[in-house]
This record gives sequence, C-alpha cells and structure tokens, in this order.
Amino acid sequence: MHLQSFLLVVLSLSCGSLPAGEVDMMRAIVATAGMITAWWILCHVAARTTSRQVMAGNIEPIQGAQWLETQLDVFRWLSLGVVVMCLGGFGLARSLDTLPVIQNSMFLQALVLLFPGLALAAASWSAEHRYGVLLDYTDRGVGSHLRSIISSFRGATAWLVVPVLMLLASADAIMQLPISKTQTGWVMGVSLVVFLVAGMPWLVSRLFKTDALDSDTEHWVANVLSAAGLRRTKMVRWQTEGNSFNAMITGVVPPLRTLLLSDRLLDELPREQVAMVVLHEAAHLRRRHVPLRMLSILPAWAVGASVTHFAGDAGWAMVAGSVVAIGLTLVMLRWVAYRTEFDADVQACRLAEQIASSVDGVPSTYAAAAETLSRALIRVTADHPAARKPTWLHPGVVDRIEFMRRQRIIPNNNSVTAGTIANPV
Repeated sequence: MHLQSFLLVVLSLSCGSLPAGEVDMMRAIVATAGMITAWWILCHVAARTTSRQVMAGNIEPIQGAQWLETQLDVFRWLSLGVVVMCLGGFGLARSLDTLPVIQNSMFLQALVLLFPGLALAAASWSAEHRYGVLLDYTDRGVGSHLRSIISSFRGATAWLVVPVLMLLASADAIMQLPISKTQTGWVMGVSLVVFLVAGMPWLVSRLFKTDALDSDTEHWVANVLSAAGLRRTKMVRWQTEGNSFNAMITGVVPPLRTLLLSDRLLDELPREQVAMVVLHEAAHLRRRHVPLRMLSILPAWAVGASVTHFAGDAGWAMVAGSVVAIGLTLVMLRWVAYRTEFDADVQACRLAEQIASSVDGVPSTYAAAAETLSRALIRVTADHPAARKPTWLHPGVVDRIEFMRRQRIIPNNNSVTAGTIANPV
C-alpha cells in the first residue's frame, strides 16, 4: 500500500468532519472543477515537455521516464494539499449535510469527498499514458487512454476505495430497515465481519486480472502451501503484462483464500526463489500479521476520539481529533509493518527448513533459504533501485537481508499460526 494513496483516501473522507457552514455550492463546484482542470494541464505539460526532450535526443528514454515519474510523484504529494483546499477551502465538504439529495447517505457523501482526490490522481495516470503515446510506446485512441487510467486506478487505490464505498452503501441500506437502533448496530457489526472475512478477499482478488496457473506449477505451489499448513488455497497467475514482480494472499477462510503470483515473478524467478516468495506470503498468513496491523490502528483512533471528546463543542474538535488519529495511525502502522515484514522473512526461512524434505525446489537449511530469499529480493528490485530503499510499509532490502542473516543463530522456538487480507512481497 502506497502512503500517498492511503493519505489521499483518508484525508478526503476526514474532510467530511469539517465544521458545517454556509457555502455557495455552485461557486465551490466551479472552483474545484477549475483546480482539477489546471492540474490535468500541468501533468500533461510535464509529459509533453519530457517527451520532447527524449525525441530531441537530449536525454535517454529511460532517463526521461524517470524524470516524468519524479515530477508526477511530486504532483501526487502536492495534490493532498489541493484536496484539502477543494473540500475545506472552497467549502465542498462543509455543506454536504445541507444538500437534500445526499445529506442522509454516507455513500453519496463519500463519493463527493473522494471525487477531487481521484480526479487529481487520474491526471497523473493520464499523463503517464500520454507520455507513452508521444513516444509510440503504447496505443493511441480514447479507448486505450481510458483503459490505461482504469488499470492504474485498479492497481493503486481501487482496492481501498471500492470496499469503503461498498461498506457505506451497505450501511445506508441497513439504516433504512424497520428495526431498532440496537438491532441496527448488531446487523452492521455482523455485516462488517462477513465483509472482511468473505467480501473483501473476493473483491480484492477480482480487482486484478488473473488466469489459471499451468498444471505443473499449480501442483508444485499447492504442495508448498500444503506442507506449510495452508491447504485448500486457490492459486492464480496475476497478469500484469510483465510489469510487476509481486505476490499476495487474499482471504482468511480456506475456501475463499487465494494466492496471486504475478506473471513476471513466475516467468523470471527460478523455482527456489518462487518457493521463498510463496513461503513469505504463507508466513504473513500463519502469523496473523494483517489482523495485527488492523488492530494496531484502533488505539490511534481511540486517542483521536478522546481529543474530540475533550475539546467539547469547539468548532475545531472533530478536525483536531481526525488529525491526531491520522498521525498516530501512520506511526503505528509503520512500527507494526516493519516488524511483521521482518518476521515474515524469518518465518519463511524456518518453514523452508521444515518442509524441504517433502517438497522439491525448497532450500533445505535456514542459511540457504535466507540466501535464496535475499537473491529474490534483489532480483525483483533490480529494475527499480529505488524500491530497495525503505518505504512506509516495507523496510529496505538491505535491512531485510541483514535481519534474516542475524536470525540464523537464534533457535527456532516460535510457533507459526494464521491470517491475511493482502500482503505484497
């Protein structure tokens, strides 16, 4: 999960807690539309300028792509401030409760809150496609352009935006039922659990284009997972058009649990490295890392709610509580994510040592497993050296390798037990 995408969604929805006020809605809409239009022009100017430098021979194509990505990355971060300006400064978010069409619908209000941020993000996705068209790297035409933007949305924020909207739509429907408030609370609670256990994995697995694995690979991966204690897990080939080294497991309940292995990972990594990637994902699931990450957020939002409570009727109470909650969420997630990522690497190596005698293509010792996983980490980041550096949810590759190597002297006395919703390598 990219930090920028997470903040884009959370900041947008949090603006719904801004104090209500009298706002000229038409003026707010026009100002927001003007800002979005200017942002699209800015992104496309960056794409055109960079492409002309490449065509003139002033820079190499790969350097041009890196320059454009750097510019668009800056624009994406700046867009967070633009979102707050549109929703808060222009007042788009401060009059939602007064609009008769959407005042009683959390789903419709969320659509309004998310629209500016998604429109700004789409500007950068559109510019990336336009750059490819100008250099004849991709197909021309409106259809190709729209498919590119939709594909970028599916890969970046759809897995977060779509579930949130579905939950809010469900909540709206439940609120209309002729039942008491207590019963409504119970129905919402049960619906949330069902969605997290069954609906979310089903949805995430379908946001990505997948095909069946070939029979030989499917049989081998099934053996690896079975030996690791994860029987009844569906396995699919994640079609990324050769653009991504990635893997993840969606779901907790075995009939709904799916392992996605990207096409490039399967085609370019040797079998032993693929085995370690699979075991890394299995370790996330067995060690219940995603539930831990989700639970780590609760204290942050409890503190935020406390700030809002103690602020009383002050106009800034909700805003202050939201800011505190978001800040603490980022701190907690980073702390927990780093530790669970290190743990998944170590447990993958220990699992390899345990199952090597029963499954072909799995390193037989902890040291060999650690070396194989290290080689896989280096290979999957070879085309993107920046990916080796620490990010919000992932420690740097060097740190992961050093941590694995240090753990080989520690006895294996940790039990390995179950759960994940989506854990990329």
